[in-house]
Amino acid sequence: MENNVFPTVALANGVAIPRMGFGCADFPERPVLEKAVAAGLEAGYRFFDNAPFYRTEAQIGAALKASGINRSELFISTKLPNSCHGLEDALKAFDRSLRTMGLDYFDMYLIHWPCPKQGKYTEAWRALEKLYKSGLIRAIGVSNFQEKHLETIFEMAEIRPMVNEIECNPYLSVAAQRRFHAKHGVHTVAWFPLGGPIGAIEPPASGIVDESDPIQAVLAEIRKANLNKKVLLKDETLAAIAAKCGKSVAQIILRWHIESDIIPIPKSMKPERLFENSRVFDFALTAHDKAAVDALDHNRRLGPDPDLNEDLAVS
Repeated sequence: MENNVFPTVALANGVAIPRMGFGCADFPERPVLEKAVAAGLEAGYRFFDNAPFYRTEAQIGAALKASGINRSELFISTKLPNSCHGLEDALKAFDRSLRTMGLDYFDMYLIHWPCPKQGKYTEAWRALEKLYKSGLIRAIGVSNFQEKHLETIFEMAEIRPMVNEIECNPYLSVAAQRRFHAKHGVHTVAWFPLGGPIGAIEPPASGIVDESDPIQAVLAEIRKANLNKKVLLKDETLAAIAAKCGKSVAQIILRWHIESDIIPIPKSMKPERLFENSRVFDFALTAHDKAAVDALDHNRRLGPDPDLNEDLAVS
């Protein structure tokens, strides 16, 4: 296996997290997932970002164990479901994920969504603090939290979140929120770093979506809300920069994240894409090109609004 392990950055507690992660959502069948994990490991991925909602915890855990990679070399993360924000429910949900993935500890555990109408995310945070103190998690954080949600956590927390995993890319750069994170020692991790799956904007070629599948149902709702919106991977400005640098558009986008101190979590089922996405540590954007990518921001959100999402199924 090639020695292409990605560089790391230290979280607020000193724990090293890889500068890019492997998204684990929405793999159609086990052989595809296993092939992708094997290719990802060979390409240098060590950070695997999961959640019970993705329904891949067992398969990811088994694939990583079968890889022969030492557990200490991996950074495995998962999330707390929306339906489990109560203290005892959160502790039980953590135990389920730990058993499902066949692990003794998680490198990181996040509250998946704030679900402010439930009003229990501070109780969930108490559970994460308890698990962190027990040594079962090396780093704790949140996902999809806005500044006001984080401020509520800061007011009551003994241990502050080390990460906030949010939708972020050049079309939704959330620069003000990232500055807020940096001020408070919270590292920004990005989902949909490549702008979200093109299939979430454009209907599938077959025209058929299985909306009984929870993930496909979410993507169907995203599709309805985002028809006719621009596709980041087809952006002309990015294409021009990519051509000049001799890189792909995806590589330019991911490099923008790295240089913006954001940890991107791209997801692909295709080994060739995983390798392509991994090759972003051997070049740099010019100041002019970086500014041009920054200027693409137009607050284009593709996923659910964190202030509005209360769906227990989207956990």
